[in-house]
Formats: sequence, structure tokens, C-alpha cells
Amino acid sequence: MQRKTNLNSFNLYEFLKHQNSHSLQVPFFLADRHTYKSAHINFPFRTFAYGLGITYSGEGDVFKIGSTDYLVTAGCLTTIGPGMVCQWTGNYTAEHDTIYFTEELFGDLSFNSFLSSHPFFFHGGNHVIRLTAEQLKKITAIFDLLKALKEEKNAIPGIVHSLLMLIKTYHSIHTQTSSNIAVSNKEKIAGTFRKLVAEHFPEHKEVAYYATKLSITPKYLSEILQVELGKSAKTFIDEYVIMEAKSLLKQTTLSIQEICYWLGYEDASHFTKSFKKLTNVTPTDYRRT
Repeated sequence: MQRKTNLNSFNLYEFLKHQNSHSLQVPFFLADRHTYKSAHINFPFRTFAYGLGITYSGEGDVFKIGSTDYLVTAGCLTTIGPGMVCQWTGNYTAEHDTIYFTEELFGDLSFNSFLSSHPFFFHGGNHVIRLTAEQLKKITAIFDLLKALKEEKNAIPGIVHSLLMLIKTYHSIHTQTSSNIAVSNKEKIAGTFRKLVAEHFPEHKEVAYYATKLSITPKYLSEILQVELGKSAKTFIDEYVIMEAKSLLKQTTLSIQEICYWLGYEDASHFTKSFKKLTNVTPTDYRRT
């Protein structure tokens, strides 16, 4: 993969689109398990597009979004939004379809607010839900239609819009079901914490900052996250920063010093020490692999 000189100039969406959709005339493309394999994307990646994915098989692969782990099995619907750093862990071989698209697909600025109104596209939202057999059947039918009509420029926006409306409905049903089960205050705190880390990690890597924002003690915050996410607050923050660092090292030609500043470290030696402590390799060695 060719790295770019800065973060914003690299776009996984454009990279995969160029590789796999040379005849495509609209700002979207479909990807499957062969797409990622042929692109050799086995590291944390950032996309500036929206992504909607459906998994048809598999007993469970872990998909990391930020530093949150999601177990993705057959029948799971996955949603990600622009700017998120993600990674499939292990050898992801499950049958699946994913559509990536940008706001340009719809040619309507007002549609941006529609997309941004859905929390499942952004940090702190629920990015993976399990569908019922009937819901899966309907989503699969729309993906089949997209694949059949992918060269029909004027038809694609309407089909994608229909897919979005269906997904919005399924997320609403899932949320209502969760509400009936009584979403705990701890779950809400964990979701807010994830969102705060995504917004403030360059300036704040200390647990106390987030605990203060949430009006709880650092100890209680870590106890909540241990139950809800399976890791402490410090571990979550460290893993989030490392995911960002790995993405920058693999997807850009920014120097170690520039990456250090981007991530909010005061000097490169501190960044290198932290990176090696958590990964057992230096940033330079990781970039070379």
C-alpha cells in the first residue's frame, strides 16, 4: 500500500475503490472478504467513508473499532462512520458484504445532517447488532440488488437510501428491545466514555480527566469499564492511542516526530517508549513490517 504524506490525503475508501471498482462512476463501492485479503489490510485502518456491513457466516471474529472489541458472527450488522480507526483481528474469512459510500453519493447537502443524526455511525454508538432471520433476509436482498445494479448510476442513491432507512429501523427496534431490558447507567457511562476518549485523547490520556467529565471517581470508572468492556479505563485509553498510532504509521509518511505531535505527546522518546511498552516493537520497526 502506498502511504501518503498526511492523514487526510490517505483514504481507505478511495484506495479500495481504485483497486476494485475501476469502472464505477458513483461514490460508493462494495467489498467482500476477498477485497480486504487482496488489499493486504491486516493493520488498523482509517476510512473517511460510511460503511454498512452484513456478515453471513462465521462463529465469531473480533472487529476493533477504536479500542472497543465487537464479536461479529453470522447475522451481525456492522456500521462505521468517517474517521474511525478499525481492525479485523485474526484471519477474517467469514462471508460478508460491505458497502462504503460518501455524502457525495446523494448530491444533497441536507443529507449530511441525516447521516450525522445516527449515533451508530459515530464513537460511543452501537456499531454491531444481531439481526433476526427475517431482518437478515431483507438486508441480504438489498445487497443483492446493489450488486446487480452497481453500474446503474441513477439507481444506486435510492437503493442505498432504502438500505439506510431499513438499518435505522432495525437499530430503533434493537434500542427499544434494549430499553425494555433496561439499559443500565453503567452502559451509558461506558458509551459516553468511549465518545469522550475519541474527542479528547490527544490532549488527555489520564483517567482522572474522563472520570471528572463523568462526575465519578477514576476507580469507579475503571470498575464500570471492566464489567462493560472487559478492560480498565487506562487500558482502553492506551489501546485507543496505539490504534491511532498504528494507523498513522502504516497509512502515512509522517515522521515519528510528526506522529508524536499528532497524538499529543510532548516528545518522540516518550511516544516511542509508550508504543514499545504496549506492542513490544518500536514505531520504526512496526512501520517496516
